[in-house]
Amino acid sequence: MKGKAHFLSVVISLILTGLFLVPALGQAKEEEGARYKEQKGQMIKELKLAPEKEKAILAVEDKYARERQEIIAGVKKANDDLQAALAAANPDEAKLKELVSALTANQDKMFASFKNQRDEELSLMTPAEQAKYLMVLGQWRQKMMDKRDQEAAGRKK
Repeated sequence: MKGKAHFLSVVISLILTGLFLVPALGQAKEEEGARYKEQKGQMIKELKLAPEKEKAILAVEDKYARERQEIIAGVKKANDDLQAALAAANPDEAKLKELVSALTANQDKMFASFKNQRDEELSLMTPAEQAKYLMVLGQWRQKMMDKRDQEAAGRKK
């Protein structure tokens, strides 16, 4: 059970990270995307991997970032279509069901993309590097969450 909870927290954090990278859904600016890429690079440098492993991991990052751009466009379209259908005086239930299916299918693709990226990155590392990577990723995720919470608290004031 603990392993499953840890896996889910990693998946959720990866999704949130991806949303910060993509302006369409994460409402992030280009500079936040650049900052994310810089932080990811620092995180990889912390692992002190061989240069060829670093390059390979960064190539995996780029590959999945491009893939997610298409997925995010699909999610945005599905959200927009669903919102428009809900705005109708008498929404067509069959249409809503179809739109909900489209949205969840795109969300499933997003989850799969993050999982596949993580698995591909881990496959390039030794078990010790994998462990360090997951620990650094967890620490980085916690810093992001703390920062988000502080920003949210500041907006409430």
